[in-house]
Amino acid sequence: MTEDHIAEGAELNEADALDKIVLFALDEAMEKFEQSGELEPFTVVLHGDNLHIESHPGEDAAECFNAASQAVQNLAHVMQAYVFAYDGYITTDEGTRDALIAERGTPESDRAEAFAILYTLDEEGDGSLTFEDGIYDLGSATTLLGGAVVTSDDLDEI
Repeated sequence: MTEDHIAEGAELNEADALDKIVLFALDEAMEKFEQSGELEPFTVVLHGDNLHIESHPGEDAAECFNAASQAVQNLAHVMQAYVFAYDGYITTDEGTRDALIAERGTPESDRAEAFAILYTLDEEGDGSLTFEDGIYDLGSATTLLGGAVVTSDDLDEI
């Protein structure tokens, strides 16, 4: 759950393990979205040199968030970091835009960091999907490791 923040370009370094899992998650999200036209929220957990990937289907955003939070909390004792990826939207100077969002957190931090790739889906025309170049830094987000259960009302306030 991202907070209000003016998005700016992100500089992620593929040589850095924490940045690398964000890039991996965003690549996976784009691939899955291209294949099916939708994205089931998922987490990527880094432990050692291994990645654990798990999908979190749900009836609404709160159910997906809570499932992801529980899964990440179950692995917190062995992880270096996690990324929670989902389809959402952000507010830019151009208005509200569709985006694939990746929130990265670590057990050492009480906040997560959020990143996004903007996309355009031509639903009225040929159905083409276009991802914009660049990754946006959305700033701070609620960590999945906090343990608080969220409701749909909580998500509507953000």
